[in-house]
Amino acid sequence: MTIVVDYGHGADEGAALVELAREGFSAAAKDYEPGRTEPHQHDHDICIHILLGEFKLADVASGADHRCGPGTRVFVACGTPHFEEHGIIRLVVGRRHQPELRP
Repeated sequence: MTIVVDYGHGADEGAALVELAREGFSAAAKDYEPGRTEPHQHDHDICIHILLGEFKLADVASGADHRCGPGTRVFVACGTPHFEEHGIIRLVVGRRHQPELRP
């Protein structure tokens, strides 16, 4: 279970879409209204690029809070418990499903 935050990545929407596609993510730019989620996890990897606004990501396991503004890239590995809180934001959101493990 992993969360990786890169604060100096850049906030270019086109570059983020190309980068995520190259890394195997299905990605799209999206606008979000203010909100907060309950703790949860995904059955796929998530990678986001913050383009506009502030995004707070909380790592449930470690208790770490990451405050992310424009130019931040956040990777949340499949199965990592987390929650987020934000005002009005624009993100590039990528989802990548993990191949099934077989014995």
